[in-house]
Formats: sequence, structure tokens, C-alpha cells
Amino acid sequence: MNRLLIVIITVVSLTAPSTVAVPIDPGMGPARTAVGSGPLAPLWNAAGAVDTPGVHGALTVTLGASDETALLIGASIAAANSPTVCWSMYKLGSEQETWGTFAFPILSETSAGLGVAYAFGAESGISFHAGILYRGGGWAFAASAMHIASGLFGGNLPFDARAGAAIYSIPGVTLTGNITLAGGKFTLAIGGEATIWVIALRWGLSIIPTGGIERAGIGLGFDLFSIPVDVSVGVNGSSFRPYASLGISANIPAWW
Repeated sequence: MNRLLIVIITVVSLTAPSTVAVPIDPGMGPARTAVGSGPLAPLWNAAGAVDTPGVHGALTVTLGASDETALLIGASIAAANSPTVCWSMYKLGSEQETWGTFAFPILSETSAGLGVAYAFGAESGISFHAGILYRGGGWAFAASAMHIASGLFGGNLPFDARAGAAIYSIPGVTLTGNITLAGGKFTLAIGGEATIWVIALRWGLSIIPTGGIERAGIGLGFDLFSIPVDVSVGVNGSSFRPYASLGISANIPAWW
């Protein structure tokens, strides 16, 4: 077990350090700080919301044991030489949080994102989120933070800091790793994607070094009548509670 943990930590260090507390998982799972994109990206990194000119939407539903059903919806609009404006929302049982995000390029191959969020449920309050992302020819590096300054507005949301990296220099293959510190809990995650013909095969694993497996899953990504679809199955926790996820997205090119 100790050797396995050392191997996992080494892989994460090399492909680099983000996980998210919300169990949204089409395919690659929570190791998405450096690869998350589109209107759902603020869940992992606000900077990933930068998109091509047009209107974009995404929906993910995760069905799990007992009351673990989760819903995530996102929409964004982008124009050339302007920030991407993004709205995202998740609902997990009685917990719900809504983000408003602005994402924009700042340097060559580098983007940043800033926004405000409102959460309500057992913990409620207003907070800020921010992220930065570099995507080069074969590597991506990213860092993000959520629930910034929640206490200023009377909230008690746990601060969430993440770092991640990905390598995609191998044709058709992406490997990614993340590290997250949220609410005093430290989590490691690794994931990957391999494109075979027109199907993307994905996998992800997140662990709590002091408490075993947090989440593990595999999934497929493909186009159904020109609509991108993601499906995945896996387990949560050391008790291996099963879950299944379905995600779809749509993009309307800019007409302006």
C-alpha cells in the first residue's frame, strides 16, 4: 500500500498537481484544473471558461446511491477580442451554488478568470473565485481558488485551492494530475483520455492520502448527431458506492 501511494504521488508530481468536492464526473473525473473547458470549467478553474466566439451550453447529471444525485448546468457567450461571460450552477441534494465568471486571455497561450458565486444550503454565502491557465504546445499548467473571502459576507464556505497540470504531447492522449486543499482536506487526483477513432476513452482516480479512495471512474466521449455526449460510471468512497454520469453540450457559432 505504501509503495502504491508513493507511485501515485510520483505520477501526480510529474504530470503535476485539483479535485473538486462536487462529484461531477463525465469521464476524466476531478483531475481537470488544467483541462476543464467551456461553461462548466469554473467548477475546476475559472480560466478554462475562455471559449470560441458563439453561444455555448452544457448539462451534466450524476446519479448515485441514496441522495447523491448532482446536477450541473452552464452557459456562456463569447465574442472575438472580448471576455467570455459564463454562468454556471450545480445542485447536490439541498446544496446549490451559482457562479458568474469572466474569462479572458492575458498573454500568449495564457488565460485568466474571475467571478463571484452564491451558495445556499447547509452553508450559504457570497464568495469570489479566480484562476489562471497556461496551455502550450504539449503541456498545460493551472491554478485556481474558490470561496475566496467568504467570511467578508457572513458566510463560512471552505476555502478551496487547487493546482494542476496536463501533458498532451502524445498524439491522441492526455494525462493529467491535480492536487487540492479544501476545508482542511488534502486530495490527489490523476486522470487521462485516449482517442480511439471517434471515441474518447477516459478515466479518473482521486484519493485522500489519509483516508483511501475518494472517487474512481471510467467513461466514454463521442458525438451523437453532432452533439457531444459524455457517459461514465464509477464508485465513490472506500465503501464503493456506485454512480453514473451523463453529460451533453451544444455550441452555436457566432452570427454577429
